[in-house]
Amino acid sequence: MRDLVMTILTAGVQLVIMVALGYLIDYLNTKIGMEKMKRYYEIAKTFVQAIEQQIGPGKGPDKKAEVFNLLKKVVGNKLTDEEIDKLIEAAVFEMNYILKLKGLERQGLDK
Repeated sequence: MRDLVMTILTAGVQLVIMVALGYLIDYLNTKIGMEKMKRYYEIAKTFVQAIEQQIGPGKGPDKKAEVFNLLKKVVGNKLTDEEIDKLIEAAVFEMNYILKLKGLERQGLDK
């Protein structure tokens, strides 16, 4: 009887450990995935700013295509075309937002 109880307890502990490890591995994969995505976003921001400096205002579709091609070369098959597109859009939005804030600050200082 005692051996049966010990066997059941051992199996229960092993099950709990396996489930906990499963959640830990999933958490780490998510965390690592987020870190990689942050790194890709920083690369996208750098490319967006560089192409903006190189080409200048206007020609949005041409600049986006150029950044897309550069990012595609850097990340390879690690991201889908849709994910790359979203990274570019987010980087452009952030850049425009910062430029708008700086413009508002400058207007406030000029008055």
